[in-house]
Amino acid sequence: MKRIFYAFCALALAFVMTSCKEPNKPIDLDAEDGVYVYGEATGFDKVDALLLMANGINEAKDQTARDGMFEKYIVLQGGKEFSLLWLNAGEQIYYGANLSEFTLTAEEATGIYADNPVGTIFKGKLETGDAAPKMKMATTGLYHIVLDLNKNNDLSEAQILVAPVQWGVRGGMNNWGFTALEATPASNNGITYVLSGQELGNNGDFKFSYNGAWKITLDDKGEVKANTNLGTDCKPGGSNIVVTEGAGKYKVTLTFKLAGGAIENSFSYKTELQEAASYPENVYMTGTDFGGWSWGSDGIVTLQHISAGGDPKDGCFVTTRYFKADNGFKFSTINVADDWSKAFGGMTTNSENITFDGDGNAHVPSDGLWTITLDYTKDEMTLTEGMIYGMGPAFNDDWTMAKYAGEINADGTATIVALSDGALRVYAPCAFDWWQHEFQPDAEGNLVYREGGELEAFNVTAGQKITFNFNAGTATVE
Repeated sequence: MKRIFYAFCALALAFVMTSCKEPNKPIDLDAEDGVYVYGEATGFDKVDALLLMANGINEAKDQTARDGMFEKYIVLQGGKEFSLLWLNAGEQIYYGANLSEFTLTAEEATGIYADNPVGTIFKGKLETGDAAPKMKMATTGLYHIVLDLNKNNDLSEAQILVAPVQWGVRGGMNNWGFTALEATPASNNGITYVLSGQELGNNGDFKFSYNGAWKITLDDKGEVKANTNLGTDCKPGGSNIVVTEGAGKYKVTLTFKLAGGAIENSFSYKTELQEAASYPENVYMTGTDFGGWSWGSDGIVTLQHISAGGDPKDGCFVTTRYFKADNGFKFSTINVADDWSKAFGGMTTNSENITFDGDGNAHVPSDGLWTITLDYTKDEMTLTEGMIYGMGPAFNDDWTMAKYAGEINADGTATIVALSDGALRVYAPCAFDWWQHEFQPDAEGNLVYREGGELEAFNVTAGQKITFNFNAGTATVE
């Protein structure tokens, strides 16, 4: 997903140059105190309010402001020089650095560099004063500049970092991967980034990120990181952007226009519903063991909606049940007695483990607990072998996926034992993320599924055994 960054980097790799041909000179100006990007590369012939850098945010410290850290997104003209200029009560200090390439491969983007841009960025030790080296990028483009004065002495050195920027989206539409946006030519007067025909579910959520990354690490301990993403209101590290017009195809537009101060001043976005989706409201299942092939009967299974943010995800459904291999089943988008007009056994793309008999009825490969996911957005049916896993407070407050497995019993029920006191979080793997097929008991002993926001906490104590009977819809605690 991040490899799309390489194409952009190939241009920037032409490399970054520094120059000391002429010393930086004092400037006669009247400007607000702060740090500015200054020089011919900006396209401005003087210090301008639009060039004022933002106060930096440390992503590694809960998105809190960091003293002595400054950031700016700006189009720099290739082959032309720039510096950073600090103004304070009439005092002027130039900042510069001999920038060098810092490159991560996909294999190296782990540990403290997890979720960093794959490819090349440029960084160097901060130098100050009139002799500070001027900087130069090889190609014209949008860049993210980060200055850290290391006021807390928690970096190896004060530094300047410059990263080439290619904006894209990460969210439910690409399983939080990365999809690049189409961009107009780079200019501080405005760049428009567009993605058309993007399918999003009901209350589908996403963020803008550049180069497929979430952050850039500045230190060797992973305690100082700059954001490489924009959330709600274009705030770096902000909450997910959520579409509110329902499922369908959207046009997503991100706009950059140079502005001074806070990062969000330079960006805006909009989402436009181009074509509403027409997914079924519900999906039902019948079969030998599920209502005796009789629509409208008590045994019919209503599939759960896959959760997406605070609401169900349109077009995606899931169920976990104990199946017998010899007993077939079918689905329908209506549950009306004797009405088979909407019945179907599979989708265009089916799990290779699903088989079909002469009547088109679906069969699992063996007796056991199975999870079936129907995804109308892909016209795909996925079969997942049944297992349940715990995580979170009742499991040592550990959020590692697939670590605390339960036990599948001979009667088709599933049992898990709490390891510590706290809220119970249990799920069965499906075609989506763990929390999108989460369930728990309620006070009456019913099995309840998450279909939207988080379920109300159900607290257990260490050593308690919880048994789920998916076919009966019950959950007991012992």
